[in-house]
Amino acid sequence: MMRYIIKFCLGVVLIIVGYYFVSDNLQPEIIGAGILLLVDLLILDAFYDLIINWKRIFLVLKCKYLGFSNQYIRFSMSYLYRIKVNDKYLLVKSSNFPHYQLVGGKYKRLKSTQSLLRKEFDAKDDIKLATSGLMKHDYALFVPAKKAIKFLDWFNTKQDREISHWREFYEELVDGKGKILSRENFPYVNYNYVGTITTPIKRTPGWNCYEILQYDILDLIPNSKQKKELEALLEKGDTDYIKWADTELINSLGHCNKTQKLLYKIGGHTKWALNMKWSKD
Repeated sequence: MMRYIIKFCLGVVLIIVGYYFVSDNLQPEIIGAGILLLVDLLILDAFYDLIINWKRIFLVLKCKYLGFSNQYIRFSMSYLYRIKVNDKYLLVKSSNFPHYQLVGGKYKRLKSTQSLLRKEFDAKDDIKLATSGLMKHDYALFVPAKKAIKFLDWFNTKQDREISHWREFYEELVDGKGKILSRENFPYVNYNYVGTITTPIKRTPGWNCYEILQYDILDLIPNSKQKKELEALLEKGDTDYIKWADTELINSLGHCNKTQKLLYKIGGHTKWALNMKWSKD
């Protein structure tokens, strides 16, 4: 942004100086140099930004538009595990919503990052969801729309923030909200990073705010002992806290096509994670 301001000011100054303060024989060169700077700013730099941001051009334009009216955007930055056993995926009950979802949750805002978020991005705490207990200082926050792209770019560098994905796995399955897997077999987990899903800017129903949701998708790679324990868990069947769902059930968000009934609600982001693509439902 600073280089744009410098180019613009220098271009305007050259045009003014060339028009009012130099001799006639130097006037075309000075004014021409000012015009070239403005052309470079308005056309070449704009074209460069378009090339850099072409995959997210609508996101960039929407953020700039909302920035003019000093709007804020709610960000929720999470990771999800695809834990698959015999063609079924392990789902857990959400703490915030009446649905089931993949294991995972929001990244944690570490103490050392808090001042950076306030100073660089004017970030504010999320007031839409409670952030106490296990959810305290989750990466659910509000950022001014004019700084939204800058925040996304910083977050995706993975610098100066939590990058471990073990915490939510441990809290939801080993020793926290759920104690369904043993510490002996799950002292750690291996996984592959599949990709990242970022939603467009959208209105959140009932919350009267704009938001962007982002999910890093991970595939669990269990060792032999972990695989056997997961298979035993599948054999035990569903409980109030966990469900095992196949791809068809997840894509229908819990509606069983055979019985034509809703077995239980499944969060839309679980469907996005399976398909690695955002959709409106």
